[in-house]
Amino acid sequence: MSNPLFNIVVALPAEAKPLITHFGLKRKQPDGIFPIYQNGGISLVRSGVGREAAANATRFLLHSHNQQEDIIWINLGIAGHATRQIGEMILAACITDEDSQQEWNIPPHLNFPYELETLTTLSQPEFDYTRPGAFDMEAAGFLSALNGSGYCIKIISDNSCQPGHSIKAKWVSQLISEQLNKIDQLMHQLSH
Repeated sequence: MSNPLFNIVVALPAEAKPLITHFGLKRKQPDGIFPIYQNGGISLVRSGVGREAAANATRFLLHSHNQQEDIIWINLGIAGHATRQIGEMILAACITDEDSQQEWNIPPHLNFPYELETLTTLSQPEFDYTRPGAFDMEAAGFLSALNGSGYCIKIISDNSCQPGHSIKAKWVSQLISEQLNKIDQLMHQLSH
C-alpha cells in the first residue's frame, strides 16, 4: 500500500502562504477559480471565505486530478473561541452547520498534542463570543463536499479578550507558521 496523500483546503491567502513555503508547494495551474498548489504527496487549494466557497473548492480539488482512496483531507484555518488562547491549535471533533443544523462527528482515534473541540460553521463573522466551542465559516462546506470524511484543524485567532474585528493577513500567517511543527506531527500521525 502506498503512503497516503494529503489534500489541504484553506480559505485565505494568509493561511496558505506559510503552508506553501513549508511544504515547497508550487502553483499547479496558471488560471482557475481556485488556486491549487502541489508538491509530492501534498495538494493545497485556496477557497476564499465561506461555507459555499469551501465546498466548491473542495469539489474542485477532488475532481482536478486522479484521486486515490487513501487520500487524507484536511481543512486548516483560523477560528474564534470565547476562552481558548490565541494561537492554540484544536482538532474539531464535532462540527455543526449553524444554518442547516447538519452535524459531523470525527472519531478521536489519534493521540494529538492539543485539545478536541466542537466547531460551529457560521454564515457571518461573529464577535460576541457567547456560543460554546470554536466557530469558523468554512468547515461545514468542506465536510459536506466530502460526505463527512475529513479533518478540521483550527488555530484560534480571536477570543473574547482579543476580538477578531481587525485580524490582519500578517497575523494570520504568523499564527499558522507558529503551528507548523504540530501540523507536521498531525500529518505524520494521520499517515500511519
